[in-house]
Amino acid sequence: MSEDSLPEFVENPKLSLYAFHLCHDMASAEGERVEDSDRLWENFAKLGQELAIEPLDTCQQWLNLPEHGGTVPFRELLSEEIGRCLRFPILPADANNIPEPRHNGELYALQIHDTYAADLTFRYCGKVSINELKNLNPQGKLLPDRIQASLGQTLVLFAKPIVNDTNPETLRQVADRCLNALLAEADPKWQNLSYLGDGQLLNSPIFEYDNFDENPAKSCHVIIWLDCHPDTTTLEAAGDYYHPLINLLCYRWKICFSYYQARDRYRDAKAAYHKLENKTKALNNLPSDVSERLTLLKKWLLSTNPEAFTYASYIRDIEDHQTTLITNFKNYTISLKQIDRVPGDHQLTCLQKFSDSRSKFLGQIDTDLHYLMPGKVLFGQYIATLRGIVEVEQAEIDRDRQQTDQDLQDHIQSIGVGIAAGAIVASTSGLITEPWYFPNGEKIEVPLIPHSLIPHPFIIGFIASFLCSVGAWWIAKKVIKQRRSRQKKIDLRSGFSE
Repeated sequence: MSEDSLPEFVENPKLSLYAFHLCHDMASAEGERVEDSDRLWENFAKLGQELAIEPLDTCQQWLNLPEHGGTVPFRELLSEEIGRCLRFPILPADANNIPEPRHNGELYALQIHDTYAADLTFRYCGKVSINELKNLNPQGKLLPDRIQASLGQTLVLFAKPIVNDTNPETLRQVADRCLNALLAEADPKWQNLSYLGDGQLLNSPIFEYDNFDENPAKSCHVIIWLDCHPDTTTLEAAGDYYHPLINLLCYRWKICFSYYQARDRYRDAKAAYHKLENKTKALNNLPSDVSERLTLLKKWLLSTNPEAFTYASYIRDIEDHQTTLITNFKNYTISLKQIDRVPGDHQLTCLQKFSDSRSKFLGQIDTDLHYLMPGKVLFGQYIATLRGIVEVEQAEIDRDRQQTDQDLQDHIQSIGVGIAAGAIVASTSGLITEPWYFPNGEKIEVPLIPHSLIPHPFIIGFIASFLCSVGAWWIAKKVIKQRRSRQKKIDLRSGFSE
């Protein structure tokens, strides 16, 4: 079918935005919500203000968000006063334009385990032009950069094409036109989605599109669901598929978010590993000055310990994300099976492809961990090396200081002995010039030394005390040195015996 012969109208189109935002994580205390957990509802209120939809602008007043609710398998969040679903009309831009189809919407909010899930739906009642589908996504306000759901979001368009030809190729072209209309007023960066594949839900075809961005905050995921079977409308209205589908999309985005975070942590860890490698190379160029070298090593040791802890925390985070991936891939598969059990014919080939990416995602994380684990060992070895060098350098400095102190102490002791000896001689120097007497009282004369040549008693006392001091200092020093040497040998032998 040519482009010109494609259908121009669809019936009862509705665009559902399924947005998923983390409200609890492992870092939060039990029962406490994450810091930006209200951002999703705040952005919906802002959207209501921009689109002049007062009920949506004030949607937060109908939310029941317990401060310490913790994680729950399933909880509806809107008040029972409004029937647990906020419904509202959407007035036309020109209130006098009566022929414009009726345009309305509703908001349904719930908590799935640790995640807030929101279903914001805009719909037309009756037949509308495909080009008018842009009004279901006015100015691209339902796209990720405006909604800012932390885990991600999916847009699902459900519409009945007015067409006689239900050939798969024709329906694919209709789906492409619907997608282009939805994104007509969006930023050009969102208008280059790729076709992922097709399948069948409740007897009617679905077509999946994505921009393949790894970051969920920048990922645009769209499903076009064309009502082409007589039973589809009834089955869709029954809603048996609804909760399995929203669970499926929730698990999908938790997988994407965990994978993105794991890869992001890998990049952080890789940067830390590169920084460590540069430090290890610097060990070959340490300063020659002992004091300077010791100061630098201590500085590196103090900075490396926190870096090693951070590096280990990166690896732990990646392993946690790996566990989350395994759990949510399992939940995703369970949700696929639950949809298969819903009445109707289902061929969820395109959605199954995502489940088949399990080995790819987990394989990449395994590879990342294998690259990072040697770095964890290297951090430990580097810290041990730094500690060893620091201990050796410090021990040598302490030993040199101790030896200097001992030498000074020995020197002081020797000088003290010398001074004491000199003082004794000096105190008795006056007796040197006194005459000597025999026991019978006869004076001893020394004729060989004339009296005139005998020095003054002061000179004799000074010289004698000096010689005695120097001699006593030298002898004391030798004795102390020998005693130190013997003590070292005793300490060395006792050290070996231990």
